[in-house]
Amino acid sequence: MLYNKILGPALVPTVFFLLLSLVSVAITTHYWVATDWFIPHGVRITTNDFDDRTQSYRTDYTIVYFKDPETDATIAAGVLCLAAAVTAIVAWFLLRRPSIDTQFAAGKRRFWVLAVVVMTATGAAASLASLVLHYTMKGNDGYGCDSETLMMGGKLNTNKYCTREMAFCNFLPEWLEGDDRYNASIACNETVTIKWLQLVLIVNALVVLAMFSVQAQMRRTTRDSRTVEPPPKAF
Repeated sequence: MLYNKILGPALVPTVFFLLLSLVSVAITTHYWVATDWFIPHGVRITTNDFDDRTQSYRTDYTIVYFKDPETDATIAAGVLCLAAAVTAIVAWFLLRRPSIDTQFAAGKRRFWVLAVVVMTATGAAASLASLVLHYTMKGNDGYGCDSETLMMGGKLNTNKYCTREMAFCNFLPEWLEGDDRYNASIACNETVTIKWLQLVLIVNALVVLAMFSVQAQMRRTTRDSRTVEPPPKAF
């Protein structure tokens, strides 16, 4: 059966899709929790502004606030891709059954192919949205953040609004020390890895979508020749 030459190998990118989705969700959750709870967001920066009254350089108490849409989109993309991969694996096993190839099972067959197409397309779109937000949420200052500096009680206070990538790859490592700087470096590597993993997820999702769609088309166009009953044997 020609369609099996497409459907059979489709399990490989489908399982790979599942593993990548699990990795994406796990790493994103890890750096989300770590950056929110375990790595300091506030730093003290000595500026070049000399205070004649105190005869010292002013200290800027800077706090980093994260822009959440980029991380939220990444988590959503990972979960949707994971759901798409699970759907594709279930569909693969069901579509391999001989009983699914009958006219009576046409509705079930169409449902599972359509489910794979819709879920993988949705996962790919979510991953694309996540990848786009990594760039569109970037700020306009030298660190890739948006800054707001206030004077409170004679002290400088800057609020920086950054994506996690800009915060932990550009800004915070310059001012953190010791274990905090090391943890920030890990968070940076994870955010960059997940950003580019979205591109791999998009490609993988489209491959799975294409393979299931092609096998469905081949199954439909060859149905008549596969279901013709053999002529009776002559005695």
